[in-house]
Amino acid sequence: MSDFQATTQAAFAKAEIERKVIFRELDTEQLYSENKLSAILQLGRTPVREALQALEQEDMLKVHARKGVEFLEISAAQQLQLLEIRKEIEPTCIKYAILRGSSEHRVHMLQLAQNILESAQGDEDASLLEALRGIHFAITNASGNPYFHHALARVQSQSRRFWFANKTRDDTMVCSQFHADIMRSVAIGNEVAAKEQLLKLHEYLAGSALKVIKLSAN
Repeated sequence: MSDFQATTQAAFAKAEIERKVIFRELDTEQLYSENKLSAILQLGRTPVREALQALEQEDMLKVHARKGVEFLEISAAQQLQLLEIRKEIEPTCIKYAILRGSSEHRVHMLQLAQNILESAQGDEDASLLEALRGIHFAITNASGNPYFHHALARVQSQSRRFWFANKTRDDTMVCSQFHADIMRSVAIGNEVAAKEQLLKLHEYLAGSALKVIKLSAN
């Protein structure tokens, strides 16, 4: 069974750039050249270029010819738009993950549920990000339909970035519990419970985004 892993240098570069942006290891207010990013990642220019092209498609950045890479902001209004898409697609993906998921998928989901709770309780954001990536991929992977991954990967990546940029300690604990409950429900084949927890997660994330909008308006 495949898992969320950087199976190529380009995939590794993409995941690392996302991680460094989320945890502010890159100064998103400055432009970066392809050479500079290659040096930071200790990779050749070709995989970095491929990663940048993929991230540009996900609206994380803009590549300016002869100027450099500009990292784009993610707003609360955008998060609400992303959640509109997730609310429509993720429940259907869960349905097929339950229908088609193997015993190996289910065991892995139970492990991911434990991982995300341990990461949250330990306040370990790096491992929390890896667990969240793993959870997002586990559902699309178990569905047996690669188009779910194509449809959701871009949306979930941007949604994760907003969440990490704005979350509180309470958000970490609440959302991690929702994710763990979803994983466990899918693993045991309880579609109703999984979708109920997913709806609660989406509503919580939307409420958090609305709080950001209200705070910025004051």
